[in-house]
Amino acid sequence: MSAHPVVTPEASRAALRIAPLVDAARAAAAPEGSAPWFVTAVDDGVAVRSVVRRWSLAEEPLARVTRVAAGAGLRAIRLAVAAQGRRPQVTHPVEEGLLAVVRPGEAYEPRPLERALYAALRDQGRPQGADGPRDAAARAVLRRAAETESAWLRGIGHPVVPGDELGPAWPGLLDEQAPRPEPVFVLVGAAGRVPHADLRTGQAVEALRLTAALLGLRTAVVAAPADPGALRARLPDRARDILDGARGSTVAVLEFWRAA
Repeated sequence: MSAHPVVTPEASRAALRIAPLVDAARAAAAPEGSAPWFVTAVDDGVAVRSVVRRWSLAEEPLARVTRVAAGAGLRAIRLAVAAQGRRPQVTHPVEEGLLAVVRPGEAYEPRPLERALYAALRDQGRPQGADGPRDAAARAVLRRAAETESAWLRGIGHPVVPGDELGPAWPGLLDEQAPRPEPVFVLVGAAGRVPHADLRTGQAVEALRLTAALLGLRTAVVAAPADPGALRARLPDRARDILDGARGSTVAVLEFWRAA
């Protein structure tokens, strides 16, 4: 059987297989501790829900972490739907505890990039090689990946050390003791109302993690979401201008470095 789906009229009518969507959600980047969100099956699709119902709209820190983490899972689910030869259709019904519903749309031939991202997801985001574009070219690819998720990305040229006051780091994805030669730190964020800005930022974080893997880069989520005040205190003046121009955005801090 081919690893890539072939779109046919029969495939477009076939029921969506739910198990690969759940597996994709589990493989997405996530903060430490128990999952603050979960996936349930709905009519020909899946719903992404918060563990605590009021977290779908609340402004408290745990609610925002939940939505950003769920956004990462949502991006993974979208890839899994596309891998089945269907265009993912995402809606956000107004219901307490419900963050998104994903259903299959029309028959769809996944793009080569989507296939590669899905393969990277299934390989837990491990770097796929060391021959990808470097420096400015790699940053341009990462910027496009964020913009595809209606998010923005800016390099800050300054290291950011994780800390509780900064926001939750997402450990456990990589060996924390591995050397990190010439790391690059970026801010990624999305503007908008609750819960959409948080969800978009989470989707951008996952898209960047998988895109970085294709570029031969490792990723650490330094803080997602980041506290604006604590982040501002850790940045040089030139990087603070980025935050000034992104007021109202949900912001995450990511670190990339090339795999040895």
